[in-house]
Amino acid sequence: MLNDAQPMPEETKPNYPEVILAKGKDKRIRNGHLWIFSNELLPAPDRLETGEIVAVRTSENRVAGIGFYHPNSLIAVRLLSRKPATIDRDFFAARLAQAVRYREPLNDVTNAVRLVHAESDGLPGLIVDRYGDGLVLQILSAGMERQRDIVVDVLRELLQPAFLILRNDHHMREREGLGQEKEFLIGDDSEIPVTITENSVSYLVDPLEGQKTGFYIDQRDHRMVFRRFIRPGDRVLDGFCHFGGFAMHAALAGAGEVIAVDDSEAVLEYTSKNIRLNGLEHIISTRKADLMKLLPDMAGEGNARFNVINLDPPNFATNRKSVGPALRGYRKLHRAALELLEPGGILATSSCSHHITEDAFLDSVMRASRDSRRRVQLLFKGGHAMDHPVLPEMPETGYLKFFIFRVAEID
Repeated sequence: MLNDAQPMPEETKPNYPEVILAKGKDKRIRNGHLWIFSNELLPAPDRLETGEIVAVRTSENRVAGIGFYHPNSLIAVRLLSRKPATIDRDFFAARLAQAVRYREPLNDVTNAVRLVHAESDGLPGLIVDRYGDGLVLQILSAGMERQRDIVVDVLRELLQPAFLILRNDHHMREREGLGQEKEFLIGDDSEIPVTITENSVSYLVDPLEGQKTGFYIDQRDHRMVFRRFIRPGDRVLDGFCHFGGFAMHAALAGAGEVIAVDDSEAVLEYTSKNIRLNGLEHIISTRKADLMKLLPDMAGEGNARFNVINLDPPNFATNRKSVGPALRGYRKLHRAALELLEPGGILATSSCSHHITEDAFLDSVMRASRDSRRRVQLLFKGGHAMDHPVLPEMPETGYLKFFIFRVAEID
């Protein structure tokens, strides 16, 4: 447990340069948040480098923590610890071992797991995903970038991966002044594709080129929940299907026909392979299309009808400025989906943007319900899987919203 700010005994004082919080600016940190914003600090020494480890003190000369400093970012300090600490190889080895240990209950369910979830595991800007016997590493902060060699060395020793892929191709790196890169640090492309299993379903995945780090690991629990809403013979549309997870669960639950739609030819190639791998080609077909155009067109035609529609789009809002357009996009999708559903039909829908609040996302469904004059009942509300923990004091560590609705003819 991270401790509240406390006096730092001189004999344990680490030899780090210091930055000072402005008066009255330590409340969020005392309440458990792990970011310090640039407007909360007094002017820092010019000599401090991007990503350097600093000690943070309050205006009352109490230690507020140890963290990574960035002179040109809104997030000036990302805390590693809120108590005196030496940030060395032993520190990272202990944090990484603890994160891996916390995921052990999932070993009987899947071999595709998020082993490290950044700030939520006390490792700001670090993502580590396991796919089979290999790992994917993603670094999103300048401070963690400076610790890359230590992190890789510890992961190599701790897990002995067959391959380790660096997926530093995320847009958030640009905000930290970091470049884009993607490469094998251990192994080579002969390791791809990787076969994973999840709740007895098999998938071929591509952790080098696939979306996110290769697979939507965070939707694991929701795919199982989704199955409970499929009735024998249902006609199902899986929109933004990625590698076919929801589509295959629908087929295994008894659906009569499933259409898996995505606008990426490469994604659909993997979807088709996974459908064949699980022997479901007689139920599931694939279609390449832009859902933002396809669904409204199908709704306008008034011919196609479905019993169940799943929508799992990519991140519509990568920054605050894009929230408005994103919500309009969600509303458009939800309206079209509701118009395509039979009475009593099921709509499952997700948002993976932390800029879109749960209330705003729910409101996009409610507005679509009014637009389409179809009343809906909320049947299920989900969030993060256990390997994607959220710090309650830090809402920025949460991003995934998942709802299931029924079209209720009760007017």
